[in-house]
Amino acid sequence: MAALQTAFMYLGVAVVAYYVSLVVTLVYDVLLRPGARLDKFGAGQGAWAVVTGCTDGLGREAALELARKKFNMLLISRSADKLEALAAEVRQAGVEARVVVVDFAAVDEETWARVRRELDAVRVGVLMNNVGVSYDHPMHVEEVDAAAVDAMVDLNVRAMVRMTQLVLGQMKERRSGLIVNSGSFAALVPSPFLSIYSGTKGFVRYFSQSLAAEAAPHGVVVEHLQTYFVCSRMSKTRRPTFLIPLPKPYIRTVFAKIGVEGGAAEPYTSIPYLSHALMAFVSERLVPRQLAISYNHNLLAGLRKRALKKKQQQQAEAAKA
Repeated sequence: MAALQTAFMYLGVAVVAYYVSLVVTLVYDVLLRPGARLDKFGAGQGAWAVVTGCTDGLGREAALELARKKFNMLLISRSADKLEALAAEVRQAGVEARVVVVDFAAVDEETWARVRRELDAVRVGVLMNNVGVSYDHPMHVEEVDAAAVDAMVDLNVRAMVRMTQLVLGQMKERRSGLIVNSGSFAALVPSPFLSIYSGTKGFVRYFSQSLAAEAAPHGVVVEHLQTYFVCSRMSKTRRPTFLIPLPKPYIRTVFAKIGVEGGAAEPYTSIPYLSHALMAFVSERLVPRQLAISYNHNLLAGLRKRALKKKQQQQAEAAKA
């Protein structure tokens, strides 16, 4: 009996030591550990950074931050006016800027050929696959219309894969390059009422990790950026909180922590922002999976109910007008 008690004591000490080491690593990663230097990927050396979905939110701030880091910018999105306005702002950082108008929800092979020509004409040091779309509000999967399903697959999955294919060859040839794929906490914990979006972000997660291991021997860094809410039009959140930062400080953290896992429990994944890292640590290491899914279910069911109520009120007001 004494031997058994001793064994359990040592086991307890080992478990506590393990979790303490995880906490220490998280704190070190998020607060102290520097990320890879961006000049490794051509910053200030004439290289270009490519950002998709760059006219709003995280994409816009990523373009501005990379320009501040002295990358020339190739900006890809669907709004010509917004692209030109962003390009003018980017040029104020003393770098070149080009725009490519593409609606990733309706891309034919002729358009892909045009994008390839633009990419082949420059030395791509960084690709940030940021373009994406989610639901208007949480809903049952059968309530999502076919056009919205196609858009989520096209923007969240197909665009990322095709853009990656177009730049990976030249990056491998130079043995240098960075690809950042924008992920979501919807892939960290499955998200009922956002099932299709959650599924597409699950693809981003595993595609990125698989590609990262494949590309690493060729000198190419692939990072799955797992993000909780950030103030943006997509998240429908405008006021920053401890958990929901503004795009600018979030993106600055992202590019200061390239290659740093932060709160991530998986390889080739980064959760660099402090509040997001803490949430991920709790979700992945301390909370049972089923409990986390149930929490998401209840949270998103409540959001769905409020969204439907608001829509009904708007319809009633429109009928009176």
